[in-house]
Amino acid sequence: MQITLETVKNDKTTGSYQMCQNSLHVFKNSIKNSKEKNIEKFCQEINDIGNELIKAQPNIIITRKKITYLVYYLNRMSKTDKSLQHIKSQLIKKIKEISDSNVQKKVKVANIGAKLIFNNNNILTISSSTIIKELLITARKLKRKFHVFCLESRPIYEGIKFAEELSKNSIKCTIATDASMGTIIKDMNIVICGADRLYETGFVNKMGTFPLALTAQHFRIPFYLACETDKIMKEIDRSVRFYSQNPEEIYKEKNTKLNIINYHFESIPFTFVSKIICEDGVFETNEFINWYLKD
Repeated sequence: MQITLETVKNDKTTGSYQMCQNSLHVFKNSIKNSKEKNIEKFCQEINDIGNELIKAQPNIIITRKKITYLVYYLNRMSKTDKSLQHIKSQLIKKIKEISDSNVQKKVKVANIGAKLIFNNNNILTISSSTIIKELLITARKLKRKFHVFCLESRPIYEGIKFAEELSKNSIKCTIATDASMGTIIKDMNIVICGADRLYETGFVNKMGTFPLALTAQHFRIPFYLACETDKIMKEIDRSVRFYSQNPEEIYKEKNTKLNIINYHFESIPFTFVSKIICEDGVFETNEFINWYLKD
């Protein structure tokens, strides 16, 4: 499938890691395919593409940070005496470096987190995360035998797609409704999920993660968070914001008397998280906060 700006804009199911990689791909192609001969006009064109990619998925912090850096790099290069062709080649080289770094961090998180998965574990997760998929596939390669329970993750149902991807990698999976979490969690050993953003007091993830974290705490089931530190963006730098999405994802009837709320993301306080797994290791939550989120 060809990845375009429209692909990124309309993507409602892909995890934030892959969304970032897709955005970098679109950004690179925009540079390669640009017909502009004037450096100033080229910069404006690419700046506009960068802004569109950021606005397409405003809660995907890793994309915001990487694209913002590349736009800054472009603008800085444009003030030198380098040719447009040189600027393009350097930008494409920088994109590859960032993309390769993303892959390396994903693999590190997966290798570290896989060691926390043990034989006969029942694991509960929500939504779709490339990092969690990589972690579980790595655990399977370590000959760990476990069972993953995937909440369907309404209203887009990306949890079902996630379960299908895991099953293709010989991982035993069961799909469950979001509303059943309180019943099935009693048989779980751990809950694990990814994140789209980390900030001073919590993290952002798919709607349904907060009740899952509450339920895990009630039943004293460890709740693990796995993600790259590139997803850190303090609220002091940019406030956490959520936007209601297409109401027809929930209700298609034409009843104008009804109001529909359809948020895809929510904030979850760190108080519900047992451990945080990142490319630098496994941290107790307070340790992670002190190391990465304190001034």
